[in-house]
Amino acid sequence: DSETESWKTRNVVLVGGSCINSATATVLGGAYCADEFESSTSVGAGQFMVASYADKFSTGKIALVVAGYDAADTTAAVANLIAKPESYDTAAGKKYTGTVVAGGSVEVTSA
Repeated sequence: DSETESWKTRNVVLVGGSCINSATATVLGGAYCADEFESSTSVGAGQFMVASYADKFSTGKIALVVAGYDAADTTAAVANLIAKPESYDTAAGKKYTGTVVAGGSVEVTSA
């Protein structure tokens, strides 16, 4: 996230919430942690989001944010995105939220 200049003109996938990833903080408008992250994203404990944002670093490019409430939730969301990329439309403005269930599997609950 600290090497923005090397990738800002590309479509990017940002992994991690805005509390720990400065690039995600740029996209979401602040370095939100815990309750603030939940308030700004509607993602609480045991949940995650996969959301695409246009023009945050470069005009015409997408920033795809994959972030959970905590590291385990983020890991589960990333694993699901890798395993089932066809389940996600990454066009600008799309947002999926879900819940991490037993064993780290996920249930996407909204799109």
